[in-house]
Amino acid sequence: MSKPSRPAAPPTAGTQPGLVVAGFGRHVLVETDSGERVICHPRGKKSQAVVGDRIRWLPSQDEGTIEKIEERSNLFYRQDEMRTKSFAANLDQVLILIAAEPEFSESQLTRALIAAEAEGITPVIALNKSDLAEPFGRAWAKLAPYRAMGYRMLSLAIKPKTANAGHASTQPAELQELVELLRGKKTLVLGPSGAGKSSLTNLLVPDARVLTAEISQALNSGKHTTTSTTLYWVDTGDGNARGTALIDSP
Repeated sequence: MSKPSRPAAPPTAGTQPGLVVAGFGRHVLVETDSGERVICHPRGKKSQAVVGDRIRWLPSQDEGTIEKIEERSNLFYRQDEMRTKSFAANLDQVLILIAAEPEFSESQLTRALIAAEAEGITPVIALNKSDLAEPFGRAWAKLAPYRAMGYRMLSLAIKPKTANAGHASTQPAELQELVELLRGKKTLVLGPSGAGKSSLTNLLVPDARVLTAEISQALNSGKHTTTSTTLYWVDTGDGNARGTALIDSP
């Protein structure tokens, strides 16, 4: 598996530091150290920046220009016969969310585990819908080989109606183990349709929908493609507003 390459960085005189917090086509949304968010585009024909990248960018009248991507500690990506897809960089862990129903794919789970370990990223498996006793029991048994290999595993029962306006530390008891696992880390969440990924994001980040709408408005809606990956700051109640990051990717 060949790792996606990126061109040598050009000079960075006059640039500012920033963190890529959303990606959409060739454009990215960059958050400055002061918390301001700026739309940036790459210098050249193809963007190599992904969510989680620390970059140097050059301000312009309407949009910034990405001048340099700082060295990465890792890059989570997948590759098949047709293409390579990069998800996010500089991660502490990958949360692989699957559900008791619909039945999860062991092949997809294994590929995600391999991709994480290839980059030295800690994988965590979370099995959702523990409230469905019989299907959950079957799914939990199906995961026995992964537990035997030492992978950390969580059981969850994510319900949209449990969302509230507080921070993540005020969420129901079944999410507290997950909140502690996320605290102080940058985590990419992966999961197939129906696993509960959107519900999880909305539970941990109550204003996620508002933030997504603000991004769309900033991008002038149809001018750019739909956001594919987004970084959200999670309020874990420790007073560090930008210490815990959840990255949601389709």
